[in-house]
Amino acid sequence: MNEEIERKLSEALRRKRAPEGFAGRVMARLPETAAAERGKPATMPPRRPWLALALAAGLALASFGGVRYQQYRQGQEAKRQLLLALRIAGEKLTLAQHRVAGVNERRGEQ
Repeated sequence: MNEEIERKLSEALRRKRAPEGFAGRVMARLPETAAAERGKPATMPPRRPWLALALAAGLALASFGGVRYQQYRQGQEAKRQLLLALRIAGEKLTLAQHRVAGVNERRGEQ
C-alpha cells in the first residue's frame, strides 16, 4: 500500500516541461502596471536600518533584563539561606548557653 502511494506521489511530483506558449499566456494575464516592470530586474524592498537597530536594541534590553532578574532571584535565594543559617546558629547557641548554665548550676550545688 505504501509503495503504491509513494509511486503515485513520485509520479505526480516528477518535473515536466511546460506546454508551448505557457510563458506567453502567463505574461499576457499580468496587469498593465506589471507589463512596464517586466523588463526591469527584480529589486529587493528598501532596507530599514532603524528597524534592525530597534530590534537589536530590544533584544539586548530583554537579555539584560533576563540576566538582572536571574541575579535578583539568586540574591533572594542567598538571603533566604543566610537567614535560615543564622536562625539555626542562634538556636544552637541558645541551646549551648542553656547547657553551660546547667553545668554551672550543677557545679555550684556540689
